[in-house]
This record gives sequence, C-alpha cells and structure tokens, in this order.
Amino acid sequence: MKYDLNFFLEFFRTFQTDFMLFLQGICIIIAFLTIFPKNLTKTRKIAIIMLELCAALYLTSSRFYYLYKDMPSVGFWPYVRAAKFLDYFFSLAIIGCLNYYLRDLYTHEAGLKKVPRRLLWTEIILVAGIITLIISQFTGLYYVWDAENHYIHAKGFFICYFFSLPALTLQMTCIIQYYKRLPKRIGIPLLLFIIVPIIMTVLQLILTGLAPAVLSTAGVDILLYIFTIEDMNDRVEKAHRLEIEIMAKYQRELEHTVDERTKELKEANEKVEYLLLNILPENIARELTEDPDKIISNRYPNVSVLFTDIVGFTKLSSSMSAQETVVMLNKMMTLFDNRAKREGIEKIKTIGDAYMAAVGLTEDADNDGAERMVRFAMGLMDDIEEFNKTSAVKIQIRIGINSGELVAGVIGKTKFIYDIWGDNVNIASRMESTGKAGRIHVSEATYEQVKDKFTFREKVETEIKGKGIMVGYYM
Repeated sequence: MKYDLNFFLEFFRTFQTDFMLFLQGICIIIAFLTIFPKNLTKTRKIAIIMLELCAALYLTSSRFYYLYKDMPSVGFWPYVRAAKFLDYFFSLAIIGCLNYYLRDLYTHEAGLKKVPRRLLWTEIILVAGIITLIISQFTGLYYVWDAENHYIHAKGFFICYFFSLPALTLQMTCIIQYYKRLPKRIGIPLLLFIIVPIIMTVLQLILTGLAPAVLSTAGVDILLYIFTIEDMNDRVEKAHRLEIEIMAKYQRELEHTVDERTKELKEANEKVEYLLLNILPENIARELTEDPDKIISNRYPNVSVLFTDIVGFTKLSSSMSAQETVVMLNKMMTLFDNRAKREGIEKIKTIGDAYMAAVGLTEDADNDGAERMVRFAMGLMDDIEEFNKTSAVKIQIRIGINSGELVAGVIGKTKFIYDIWGDNVNIASRMESTGKAGRIHVSEATYEQVKDKFTFREKVETEIKGKGIMVGYYM
C-alpha cells in the first residue's frame, strides 16, 4: 500500500504541470462559453467569467513556478518570484470572485433584500490580505529567496492563511444558513468550492513539491460552472415543457387570433415548430404547419436507402434485462442520430434494433446521395467500434444500401410518421438481411453510382425474395 501511494505521488509530481495546462485550457474555454447563455443574470455571468479566468491565471503562474523554480539560470528568477506572488494573489482573487457570485445568488435566487453582512466582511478581509501580500514582497513576511534564488517559507508564512481561511469560513457559514433557499444543484458545489481547496491546501503543506490546492481550486471552479449551467437548463426545460403543454391544448384557437396575441405567443409557436422539425424533414414540416389536412406524398427519382440492425439481437437481448436492453439501444441509436444530423442524412425510423435512413429526397435524379450514404455507413461502423470500447456488451451490425426511385409521405393524423415505400426500400432491406456481420452490402444500383469513389473487394449474387438472383457488392 505504501509503495502504491509513493508511486501515485511520484506520478502526480511528474505530471502535475501537464494537468495544470489541461485544466487551464478548460477554464479558458468555459470563460468564453459563459458569454453566450441568455438565461444567466449579468452579474453571475461576469462572476463565472472572472472565476474561470482567475483560475486559468492561477494555474499559469503555478505551472511556471513549478517548471522553472529549480532552473540555475539567473535570468529566470524574477519571473519565478513574480509567479509565486501571483499564486498568492489569485488564490485571494478567486475567493473574491466567489463572493461576487454569492452576492447575486442571494439577492436573486435566495430572495434576500440585502447582501449578508458576512459577505461584506469577507471583502474587507480579502482587501486586507492583498495589501499584506504586497507589503510582504518588500519585507519578506511570507517568504524569502536564498542566495540561489530558491523559495523558502518565512516565519510569518502562516499569516497568509489568516485572510483566506476566515474569508472562506464566513462564506461557508453563509451558505449553510441559507442552504434551503438555494437551488439544490448549486448548494453542493458551493460547499465543495470551499471545503476541497482547504483540505488540499493542508495536503500541499505536507507533501513537498505537489500543488493539489491549485488543481482542486480549478476543478471546483469547473464544477461550479457545470452545475450552474445545469440548473439554468433545468429551469429553461421546465418552462419549455409547460409552454408546449399549453400550446398542444390551445393551438387551434391561438392560430385564429395570432395577429392579436403578444410576442410570447409567437415564441411559443416557434418552439412547437422546432418539435416538428425533430420528427419530419424541414419542407414537410412547413407544409403540414401551413395545411394540417394536406396529404403529403412525393415521388423521388434517385434516393439512397440504408438499413442496419444488430446481428443476433434476439439472442443477445434474452440475456439482458429490459432496462439494459433499452439503455444499450438508446446509446447506439443516439450515436447514429448524431452522425445523421452532422452529415445531412434523413433518419426515417427505428424498428426494434433496426435503423432506417435515406438521402437524396429531391427531384434532382443526378444527386450525390449514394456517395453520402456510403460515407454515412462507414461512419456507423466507426460508431459501433467506439461503442464497443466502453460497452460491456459487444455488438456487430449488418448494413445494406440500395439506390433508386421511391415514394415518400406522411401517414396518419395523430402520432404521424414520415415514411418511404417502393422496391428500392425492399431491396435495401434485403441487402441488409442477406449481408455479413460487420460489412457494408450495397446493391448494383448503388455500386454503379459510387464505384469510382470507393473500393469494393467482393461481388456476390444473392437470392432476393420476389426478385430472384441479384448482384451485390461488399466494401
């Protein structure tokens, strides 16, 4: 056990500057991303940006110190000294940014009329701490540098903790007192923001050459941002669900009086339209929105259709619980959906473990749908490979593709679905069902459109029900 601990400490000591660089990048990215959310108050948005930037600068100064503190070159020592000063400065600045965050949180979320006095005292303590820090640079109160420019704690070193610890304690008592008034997602990370760095600071004093306090401070900064955004998204999602439920009940009446209603109604209608776009192609969603009773049907001359399913799914699912089966399918289908969205592929539907998609739904017969669908199929194989790296259950899929003419339209008036029909669809399904595990099986029609762009290693003849012998190709 002792050997394992020593190994861990040595590993951490070796790579801690790399960890700092990694966290530094994350903090900068978060500071940039915080600019965009519209549902955060301006004050809290500024507080988070300041927190993340201070954390990034804190990591920068600490990383510089640990990289160059033992450099024999005389030219480095002024920068190393400056880095150590900034270490102390940004540790206090981060506490100040948290105080700024808490001010807004208590006046907006907790409903307090005034900022708690303990937060005002915290600011006074932090200002005193920064003044003392500046004085220490000229008096050697906190630390000194020996003849070889090595950092050494001075007798008054522990005075610096007389500022940070009381400030954190005042903030923690304030959080505990008003904990029930705070959003549940925010209270826990706020406590961790205070407790974890205190513990890590104690460890840093014990473990020479390690900087867990710096890393833990950046870590809880990131954690606070995540929970703040999660809380904001949860509030927005609840508001959206409520608006959608109201719209589902009163949409017809509201459409007749749309010119007389407020901007709020217009925004709610846009949300309903967004939901339609998630289940229908954009042009079809527009047509149905304009005329709900219209019969939607179109014939397209050259559409590429893909089918895929899990090999041996029936046997596989019999050894899994219902929840495990659904979780596995959801994870896999989500990977497919994300890829389809990125590559402009139209997902048609899922049937059990089967996934059906199409591309080339246009009047133009000379489109690049076949090439795009083959690239999509190759991407699905990559997705399955990534899926199997983290999944306890390893799966294989078959993929079949065919290109040609088909009919597409919307069926039904409730829980409607956009679907496609024709020999093209049936042949694509047969390409999949007669294919091999882990292979992409394309029809001759698809092959003729993409043979100059991809390599096909195997030509096969397959008995297709209702069609006889058909030629197919494996990639």
